[in-house]
Amino acid sequence: MDVLIKEIQEGLIDGNAELVKNKTEKALLEGINSEIIIKKALIPTMDKIGKEFRAGNIYIPEVLMSSRAMHASLYVLKPLLIESELSKKKGLVVIGTVAGDLHDIGKNMVSMSLQGDGYEVVDLGIDVPADDFISAILRYKPDVLAMSALLTTTIGEFKNVIKALINEGLRENLNIVVGGGPVTQDYVDEIGANGFGKDVFGAIDIVNELLGKKEGYFNV
Repeated sequence: MDVLIKEIQEGLIDGNAELVKNKTEKALLEGINSEIIIKKALIPTMDKIGKEFRAGNIYIPEVLMSSRAMHASLYVLKPLLIESELSKKKGLVVIGTVAGDLHDIGKNMVSMSLQGDGYEVVDLGIDVPADDFISAILRYKPDVLAMSALLTTTIGEFKNVIKALINEGLRENLNIVVGGGPVTQDYVDEIGANGFGKDVFGAIDIVNELLGKKEGYFNV
């Protein structure tokens, strides 16, 4: 198991999508479950890549290659994550990266993981303006709105979206979860969100907590 996990990690760092896809498939065939692959190979490696990028040691092209490699692994894992759900959905989550921010690695992992944990997820993508969040909430009537921002220059959009929701009368019965590197509990309190996740598992934990749901697939 450790060899395959290491090979997936190395493939992510090298941005080798084909290798990562093949090694993910091989890991599954050898009985390594999807939760282990995500928790031991994908999350820590992508976290390391993110730190290297912020430190200026690697650049956007390398990050994009690693992101594509991660998506190749998630593509293989997705059917198994969906199959792991119980017969009834635990709730509906609308998720997106806020306007001005093009980062999607963390958002995509949270989206996929929430699906594996039994939630229906509507992913609005990246660079999502407040109006699009409002339209999605009116259309889908979610239990949770999850917003992501990785930059200190874009986390202010959280406040803009929440203000727009209040103006539209949509805030009261909606749980709002935010996430991203610059986010702290103090900032969450300041903008009036319901909680935040420090990482993908923290995001799942807070959604489960807010909705009073039992621990699911990723809490084994």
